[in-house]
Amino acid sequence: MTMITLGRRTAAPRRGKRGDPMKLTRTRMVLAGGLMAIATAAAGVTVAGPASAASGSVPAASGPVVLVSCAGAGQVRPARYDGPGCMPANELVAGLTWTSWRSAAFGSGVLKVNNCTPTCAQGSYVKYPVLVVLWRPGPWPGHPGRAYFSRLTWIFTAHHPGHAPAAQTFTLPASGHP
Repeated sequence: MTMITLGRRTAAPRRGKRGDPMKLTRTRMVLAGGLMAIATAAAGVTVAGPASAASGSVPAASGPVVLVSCAGAGQVRPARYDGPGCMPANELVAGLTWTSWRSAAFGSGVLKVNNCTPTCAQGSYVKYPVLVVLWRPGPWPGHPGRAYFSRLTWIFTAHHPGHAPAAQTFTLPASGHP
């Protein structure tokens, strides 16, 4: 397609490598909804089964399911999380707000990644908006009757680091240390 402007030929605006921005937004929203549905179903199956150590099911918890911080403390609806790699100097999720916190937790926030340019000590943080899903609760070792989220999925809702896919899932350690 060519546009004519004041007698000069100019090329039509190009979409670039990423294509139609509305289509990408719809795709991300469908992906986010699908992952949330899967996480909810998986969490429900795990918790609904009989409480047995052999089956890996979670007994009725004496409190809410927790997210274990890098320091090993159980957190409920934290505003920030310095995992999943326990590298608070280079990557963290901040500004977290939660819409649900049950056998699966759903929230949103900003992933802050240190660009380490020219070095990590001198680098600045680049912000990426994300949806966060915590799922697959399991028995929290050393805390009888308590459960912790063993999986975290984040879904980028806009731009994301070039090396990262649009969604990533991490296994979370029960101790806080990878």
